[in-house]
Amino acid sequence: MPITCYLLSPRGFCSGVTRAVSMANQVLKLYGTVYITEDIIHNKVFMKQLEEQGMIKVDSIDDIPDGSVVMFSAHGVSPQVIDKAEKKELTIIDATCPIVKTIQNQAKAAADSSKKIIIIGNRSHAEIIALMGYANNTGVYVVSNEMDVDILPDFSNDEVIYFTQTTLDYSMIESVIKKLKKKIPGIQSTDESNICYATKERQEVVRRIASSVDLVIVVGSSHSSNAKRLAEAAADAGAKRSILIDSKEDLQDYDFNGIKSIAITSAASTPEEIVQDLICYLREKFDIVVEEFNIQNAKSEG
Repeated sequence: MPITCYLLSPRGFCSGVTRAVSMANQVLKLYGTVYITEDIIHNKVFMKQLEEQGMIKVDSIDDIPDGSVVMFSAHGVSPQVIDKAEKKELTIIDATCPIVKTIQNQAKAAADSSKKIIIIGNRSHAEIIALMGYANNTGVYVVSNEMDVDILPDFSNDEVIYFTQTTLDYSMIESVIKKLKKKIPGIQSTDESNICYATKERQEVVRRIASSVDLVIVVGSSHSSNAKRLAEAAADAGAKRSILIDSKEDLQDYDFNGIKSIAITSAASTPEEIVQDLICYLREKFDIVVEEFNIQNAKSEG
């Protein structure tokens, strides 16, 4: 009996990543050698390809020779990093996602208005580090869970606004936002959340099909926030098994015993060619039938 493989859509590159990838390829052709301090996108396979073409990753702007070319990632960098790059007379290529750039500008405006800023997200993530820089790193608080909300100071005499990391799972932070609003009556937001629409759609499709299949495969790097959120969304929605892989190589020793249906998706930073390589691998190993499952299917079945 064949294994049914549901290929979920949307999947793979979002518009912001597509833009960053296109810029990276063009810049490497133009300059040959390009420096970065953060991965352009969070995908190991793609970054290795860029390194082979001449992209060099360093620890900080200080490590880049004066007058060289630097490219900033889709997650953005702080104004302080940009200032250092300009002082070294570096040619700056800014691949910051337009959605992230909008949030950065909103955070700067809030800081300039002396508002206290709360950011929901992973404080070590490049996007959050950059956002804190736009908020001048003062009067900024990062919360990751409800316990973090408990230890926030008293904001009785302050205007407060919150932002969220764009790659989070809204269903997982809903309780954090609810607690924030209870603790700080009148807290402002630019929207119900700043979570990227592309991230939301991918998570929605995964949730709708997760409990109906034997295995959910998320293709993406382990250091990719939105890849991890997809795997977690599948598990949270009742998936019997949910795994995160970089590529088909990670499945060489996987036990497919009893698997009759698989849902396959990929992170917003995962090249489609890696997904297609996975499909080819499964075709060689098993008798499979591939079916598309998109956002319209998910909504109609909901």
